Amino acid sequence: MDMELQRITMEGYRLVSHGMFSQEETLESIVPDACPDISRIVSAVGKVFLKDKELGEGSLRLSGTARVTVLYIPEGESAPRSLEVSLPFQCVRDDPQFHSGCPVQAVIHASSADARTMNPRKMLVRVNLAVWAAVYQQEHCELSQDVAGGEGDGLEKLFSPCKCCVISDVAEKVFTFSDVLRPPASKPEMEELLFYRAELGSVDAKFIGKKLVLKGDIQLIAVYQGGESLTQVRFELPYSQILDLGVAPDEAEPEAAVTLKSVDCRLREGELEVTLEVLAQAALWVRQSVTVISDAYCVRRPFDVERTPVRLCTMAERSSRRESARKLCESGIPAKQVLDCSVSMTSMASAPVAGGMEFTAQAVASILYLSEDDALCGVEVDIPAVCRADLPADCSCACSCRPVGEATAVPVTGGLEVRFEAEFSWTTVREEQVNCVTGLKPSAVQEAGVRPSVVIRRLEQGEALWDVAKACASTVKDICSANNLPSDEASAGTLLLIPTRRC
Repeated sequence: MDMELQRITMEGYRLVSHGMFSQEETLESIVPDACPDISRIVSAVGKVFLKDKELGEGSLRLSGTARVTVLYIPEGESAPRSLEVSLPFQCVRDDPQFHSGCPVQAVIHASSADARTMNPRKMLVRVNLAVWAAVYQQEHCELSQDVAGGEGDGLEKLFSPCKCCVISDVAEKVFTFSDVLRPPASKPEMEELLFYRAELGSVDAKFIGKKLVLKGDIQLIAVYQGGESLTQVRFELPYSQILDLGVAPDEAEPEAAVTLKSVDCRLREGELEVTLEVLAQAALWVRQSVTVISDAYCVRRPFDVERTPVRLCTMAERSSRRESARKLCESGIPAKQVLDCSVSMTSMASAPVAGGMEFTAQAVASILYLSEDDALCGVEVDIPAVCRADLPADCSCACSCRPVGEATAVPVTGGLEVRFEAEFSWTTVREEQVNCVTGLKPSAVQEAGVRPSVVIRRLEQGEALWDVAKACASTVKDICSANNLPSDEASAGTLLLIPTRRC
């Protein structure tokens, strides 16, 4: 009797690369003629904007622009000035798994920036870029679920139920929004904008009907001259966007991130006119239940069975945890008042520990403050943040980290005490090999002689009743009935009476 495999095709994406890397960019810059000479550089603030993502054979290329705002004191003056320097960049990551056409998601920021004077009209500007990138590869997995036919030959089939996690879709969308901002009444009027930065908050992604709705906020921090003093002001810019991912499965878990493509911030008549271009990115994890036919045989005549191991993602769990970090920064010059404190992540590392993994994120805190004699000063300090996660064995884990909330720096004896919270987010993935029947046909080799109607044998260690039934041309049902077994499981060493069917 003819037999035909009944197959299904699972389509989706596999995460082939996920991680964080860094790159340094430097540029020599001339002070414009309209600006006074530099007496002392106070600090530098970096902003990074992603322009293009390009994936070729074995290579990922990210390009964009880094802008560094240099805060300095001019010669013969006491009030600070600022200059903005643009540094174009290209970040290249090589991996033989990269292929043209694979979707790429990337988040990039400036982990640190500084500037040094070469002479009063020239300076060397440096910015460190921290890049998180994920590359996905489209996959088509064909599975056999059943066999049609073969009933007359006493076909026995072994089915394996599996729970699979599949990335069903990867999508992105560029959106722009604008706003006009004024400082609260408790703050002085804006007279001169010295620098600004944009901090990306968390992204909440959930389905409403069949649409994936992303909600979040961007914190815009500005330091400006108002009257006789320098003032910091923080604005919250909320956004909401819809991503069309086609069909919204019942058991879907979206993973979303945003990065900046551009920010235009201008001071006009005491107000900040802000326009932001943002790239929203999402990957959709879907949980599916599938059943594959993992083995088969016939009790009446020999058959050749071809089985192929298929790799399936059987677990994908996302978790996050917030950890507090703090450190004493020795400022050298005693601080009277802190004007601004920001934290950026520079690198990530992980190490296995008993029962799980320990993640360590290296961060750098940049602090702008006034000394006791009202001199404007800047200082940076490296701060580690550590998180320990309990993870199951035989899993791979990809982790990222970002600062959350508002970082603080408080003048204390000997310097400044810096505190911030870091949010660690990780995805734990387990991939397993599942045998799947890919071919089944009558054997060209026929059995010699007649098999006995009953066989007595002992169940060996690691052997299942299915293995015994297949080897002896019997069935699991017949073995259980002959031995009064309540289920299809028996302990190793059990002596079994095995009725056979094959002639």
